[in-house]
Amino acid sequence: MSRPHVAGAVAGGLVAGLAITAMLIAGERNSGTASELTQLERVSAEKLKLATPLPGALPSAREQALVQGGHLALSALAGAAYAATVDEDAPIVASGIGFGLAFYALAHWIAGPLLGVKAPEWTSARKVIAMHTLNHIGFGLLTALGAHASRIRKEIAQ
Repeated sequence: MSRPHVAGAVAGGLVAGLAITAMLIAGERNSGTASELTQLERVSAEKLKLATPLPGALPSAREQALVQGGHLALSALAGAAYAATVDEDAPIVASGIGFGLAFYALAHWIAGPLLGVKAPEWTSARKVIAMHTLNHIGFGLLTALGAHASRIRKEIAQ
């Protein structure tokens, strides 16, 4: 695992995380209700016995910064996990889709329900499962693309 591979995967994860963050914030503004990510943060805060806004309230600028900052930190960590688990020569499409689906399964099907911060994914509507699946595939593909692009850049520099 080379430094460029890690840096590229983290950068790709952050770009994907920013794209999803933009979609979540736009969805909040269009619907007038807190995003699923904001709701996850609030459930987590309640478990820690921290004060939370009223259910359904849009997040304040401070809360939005915490929610999205945490989301971007998770995106960067996921990019690092990609670099640690996927060979530098792995094909972009296969490794990206595989990683995105694995990350989705871990986050939505296993960790979230086990931590008690979200309902089991299998209880979600098909439309929600499809959206989560596509978002995580996109995340995986952008992460893989970032890792691959860094390798190309490294090869050109040599």
